[in-house]
Amino acid sequence: MPRPRIEWMLGLALLSLPLAPAAAPAEEAQGEPIAVDSCLECHDDKADFHGRGVHAGVSCASCHSGAAEHLADFEPLPGKPDAASCMACHQTGSRHMNWGFSDHARAAVQCRDCHGIHAPKAFPESAGGILLKDPASTLCVSCHQDLLPRLNMISHHPVKEGALSCTSCHDPHGSDATKLASPSETCTSCHQVVRGPHTFEHPPAVEDCTACHNPHGSPNRKLLQVAQPMLCLRCHSIADNRHGQTGAAGSRITGAALRGCTNCHGAVHGSSFDEHLRF
Repeated sequence: MPRPRIEWMLGLALLSLPLAPAAAPAEEAQGEPIAVDSCLECHDDKADFHGRGVHAGVSCASCHSGAAEHLADFEPLPGKPDAASCMACHQTGSRHMNWGFSDHARAAVQCRDCHGIHAPKAFPESAGGILLKDPASTLCVSCHQDLLPRLNMISHHPVKEGALSCTSCHDPHGSDATKLASPSETCTSCHQVVRGPHTFEHPPAVEDCTACHNPHGSPNRKLLQVAQPMLCLRCHSIADNRHGQTGAAGSRITGAALRGCTNCHGAVHGSSFDEHLRF
């Protein structure tokens, strides 16, 4: 009999074998599932929670490891649910699918650090003495305290006022590494007036808006990283043949004109008419 025929018959025989039963959940492997009421006999402060909310009626042992041992002799204490425990249920949909690639996951941040388990997490009323109207942003800056002063600078996105939230631009469950678009795509989703494509592009504006702007706040106008003209001079030198002593009508170019590059190059984000981005 040819060898391929033997392999085909062997494969057919293996497929006919009964499949092994799936592994039982941890709480069922030890007997009957743990009833919620058994836990609430001691943890009565969580009783109201199990009647409402997204986790209403969920068995405590589904999230807390070692619940059966704790119920038997109160030792050891049950473990708090980690991100892996939460993702066992919350892994569907686009909201959490990139958690494994996220900056928070790499920093070992747990879901419970931001989300309440038994009840909605209480947000602090202020952060660093600065009152933010958006409670989610207040929670974010409780860890990202280096960004808090920028939210209070003279030029800032209206996070402090509550018109924007940190989550308006940042996905706490994902990462920039999972985005196929350029970083500027996030900015131009709101700032559509400067959105390209343009006939004459300004490369930094196409690649990353943060090359010139600090999105969290700046002491300079329009969220600029550095005030003009030093911002532009980081990449451009002043060419004598274009920035000479006299203007087009023979008048002398004043220092005031050279202190603000956008006084002449108004189309700094891109132009459809002029290669020097003047209009």
